[in-house]
Amino acid sequence: MGSSPEAEHEVEALAEAKADANQLDEALRREVARIVVELHGNPHCGELMGGKPPRVLKGCRKVRFDEPGWRGKPRYRFVYRNEPTDGAPATSVVLAIGRRDRMIAYAKAARRVKEQAAQQGQSA
Repeated sequence: MGSSPEAEHEVEALAEAKADANQLDEALRREVARIVVELHGNPHCGELMGGKPPRVLKGCRKVRFDEPGWRGKPRYRFVYRNEPTDGAPATSVVLAIGRRDRMIAYAKAARRVKEQAAQQGQSA
């Protein structure tokens, strides 16, 4: 009755993703915070990742970002996954934040997805 029909979407970050953000300078951290706020309202704001390697990230989403005023292609990526993957997502899990060059952000995210899968496999 008293709650709004649209509950706020949860956003969680892996500890490693928080560490990624902490390594960025202040202007970039502000951009990360802006993306997180946007995610709370729209879990689909990021671009869906397809079949390009690393394939383990298929179904994850990415947001391109950079410092305000940067001219040129954004140099950083914010990689996350909505859970559950089918239907309306309850939570967006931030997997990695980092530079796009040499696929750094994607490699970190892929490694963390594999680690999560291994941990979940052991606990089952």
